[in-house]
Amino acid sequence: MADDNPPPLRARRWTPPPGTDRRSSPRKPYRFVLRLLGIPILAVAGVFIYSGVRDRVVLPECGSDRARKSLAEVLQQFKYEPTKYEPIKTVSATKDQVICSAVLPLPDGGYVAADFTFYWEGDKANMKYSVARKATDDSSVTPPLR
Repeated sequence: MADDNPPPLRARRWTPPPGTDRRSSPRKPYRFVLRLLGIPILAVAGVFIYSGVRDRVVLPECGSDRARKSLAEVLQQFKYEPTKYEPIKTVSATKDQVICSAVLPLPDGGYVAADFTFYWEGDKANMKYSVARKATDDSSVTPPLR
């Protein structure tokens, strides 16, 4: 009957198995360096990837560099070179369409009025525009000279 009553279990402190040091493993410094450098590198790579994909996902805002470059290309077709590309106002903005308006000064003292819209056509962003020259002495709109 001695086998019926085993001795009571006693809790004891955990100790590592013999033969292992309490020092960190030789791979821990490499892991720390990998985390220290890897996480920022991944974050920067993510930003570059997003900025490259953003042009295919989001329509440009009216005051953005992308919108100004598009407007500059259109105005060059009509031989207009404004002294500055400000102010460009947002008339309305939705996920599918951004409507902008600008009255830009010309070097000869006149103005060019541009109304343009960015919209999606399939998966590509397109631009519709209308451009008119305004005289310096009155507010009448004349067609652009070619």
